[in-house]
Amino acid sequence: MDTVITTPYGSSREHLADEIKRLNLLLRLHIAKEQQAGRTIQLTAEEICELLGGDVSTCYDTTLMTNELTQLDSQISATLEVSSQQGIYLSLPHISKIYGLSPFEERCIVICLAPELDRKYEKVYSSIQNEIGTKSPSIDFVLKLLTGSEEERTGYRKVFDPQTALMKYLMETGGSLMDPNVPLIARFLKLDDWIVSYLLDYQVLDSRLAHAAKLITVADMQKDVIITAVQEDVIRFMSYYQICGQNGVLQRTKQIFYFYGPEGSGKKTYVKTVCKDLGMKLVLVDAEKILSSEVPYSELLRLLGRQVMMENTLLCIENFHSLLVENELHQGKLNMLLQMLAAYSKLTFLLGLIPWTPSMLSDEADFIAYEFLYPSAAERKALWEKFGANYNLAPEVNFDGLAAKFRFTPGQILAALDHAESFVIWNTSSNSLIGETELYNACYDQSNRKLSSLAQKIKPLYTWDMIILPSDQMSQLEEICSQVKHKSIVYGDWGFDNRLSLGKGLNAMFWGPPGSGKTMAAEVVANDLGLELYKIDVSQIISKYIGETEKNLAAIFAEAETSNSILFFDEADALFGKRSEVKDAHDRYANVETSYLLQKMEEYEGVVILATNLLQNIDEAFIRRLQFSVQFPFPEKEQRELIWRGIFPAEAPLDANIDYAFMADKFILAGGSIKNIALSAAFYAAQDSCLIGMKQIMLGARREYNKLGKVFLKSDFDPYYQLIEVI
Repeated sequence: MDTVITTPYGSSREHLADEIKRLNLLLRLHIAKEQQAGRTIQLTAEEICELLGGDVSTCYDTTLMTNELTQLDSQISATLEVSSQQGIYLSLPHISKIYGLSPFEERCIVICLAPELDRKYEKVYSSIQNEIGTKSPSIDFVLKLLTGSEEERTGYRKVFDPQTALMKYLMETGGSLMDPNVPLIARFLKLDDWIVSYLLDYQVLDSRLAHAAKLITVADMQKDVIITAVQEDVIRFMSYYQICGQNGVLQRTKQIFYFYGPEGSGKKTYVKTVCKDLGMKLVLVDAEKILSSEVPYSELLRLLGRQVMMENTLLCIENFHSLLVENELHQGKLNMLLQMLAAYSKLTFLLGLIPWTPSMLSDEADFIAYEFLYPSAAERKALWEKFGANYNLAPEVNFDGLAAKFRFTPGQILAALDHAESFVIWNTSSNSLIGETELYNACYDQSNRKLSSLAQKIKPLYTWDMIILPSDQMSQLEEICSQVKHKSIVYGDWGFDNRLSLGKGLNAMFWGPPGSGKTMAAEVVANDLGLELYKIDVSQIISKYIGETEKNLAAIFAEAETSNSILFFDEADALFGKRSEVKDAHDRYANVETSYLLQKMEEYEGVVILATNLLQNIDEAFIRRLQFSVQFPFPEKEQRELIWRGIFPAEAPLDANIDYAFMADKFILAGGSIKNIALSAAFYAAQDSCLIGMKQIMLGARREYNKLGKVFLKSDFDPYYQLIEVI
């Protein structure tokens, strides 16, 4: 007698086709038994055969159908065994293995799957259950179809408890299924839509996760060759755990990596590279979108855990810091997420901006944190050269300046190149070259998008020849610029970078009376260095709510860091004043804010300029830690005359008889007030269509004195007071 060779299933659908064939036999057998017992089924023999197969002549032959069912069971069992031996993936056995389902539960799934594949089963189920319009099987119907006695039916009721894997992960949980007012056996079953897709081998993301996540297949991943700092270590680590887990040596195979660092530093690209090397799909989730989702948080975690476990995918959660910034608000949600990861995800990557270590974690999972740092100047130059090779750049483009000035991540460099290219194409043509001007503008746009919401960008107009200060103060300003210009030599070439962990930036205090030139000096420094200048609006960053001021300060320094922008805190004593004696919680927290600002200034590697009218109000701890403290004195007579001579633009129509010596001697004012008088005089002259002369200057001076609350007497300003007496 020839040996029958059983061939394995070629696909999940081929296996399910046999299971549906078995269901058809089971339904025909059930209908025949029901009719033999005298119960009416609203289907004729012809309809039964048309819907479920078989021959009309044997439609009610229960013996024949029982034998056919036994033979088909043996065939399916043998084919499944061969398929398993050959390592062929089949969706239903895979689900059964993951959740530890019994054969009874597998058949429940097939019963619920049938109407998802062919609507004829709606008619069959409706007729058997004598429920007009019913499209789904009830629990009572399933129990009767799959069991032979009342005792069996009672025993299998526990399968439909809401906490079983069948009900919790495979069935839709809405409607009457969870209604405690409806008897359990009267509730109807429906397979979850995503489970139907999974059974049919569709690689899709659950639609309820689509707004916050996406599924990335191996074919969709681009292997990156730039961010490889720890790539080999992670792959070696995971390979070890996978091999040990398969051999049964090591059971703890779940690992959580936390990658943190600035945006665009390559964290996500690196994760995709690891997935590519491991040959595994990736579910990428946005934590911010999960927190703002209309779908309940616990439901999202249930769906996410199911997706990751059943498809054996890696999980990556970006913007993870969203769960960390408001600890009290999100602590419960964070704990729920960690529990889900420990239960369902073999390998998880969490991507955030700030350092973090979990306070609690399951013993089944290990945690490793790794910081993605900003690239060094040399690394940034290499990235500019590598990425820039794919763009139409002008020959004169110098990457040294871009790499030195902008502390960019790889992602930011790519974004800046894209932005510059778009700008050139929009304004010229696709054949035009991208020059340094376009690249610098694109870099500034890329680096300071958020900074403008907390600070005012000032376009530096003043140059060295426009500012009038004593020689010592001018020397100090020149030293400030010199230190910034030679920073790469001292810290890089001469090795001081390795001796200092903090304090690599430059901090200066400009102090003196109002109008003495502090803001002008900041503009001169910014203009000389070619850096952007941001004036911080102290009123916007100081908050009465605990913790808000620190958040605002952190945002300012983080944004400024990318382009080495100069941060100019005007009226700094409002924010950096002396630390008070602690009398209450508000005093204590004000001191915390002061300490935090000190910390951020020491960490910042750019230029910070603090300006105040009252040095005595500034905390001494600040002054001790500053590299420069520049006093802006009230201008003496000689300096005032220089200010007057330089205040009018070359284009302004000036009267040749302007008495600069008189103005310097009589108008004892700071440079800011002198500027106001000159501008007012210009408007008076424009109104009268005449030259700017002493009459217009005297009118402007009187207005300025009145504004300042000073007396403007004839005796003090003769002989030019006579010019305005009649007015």
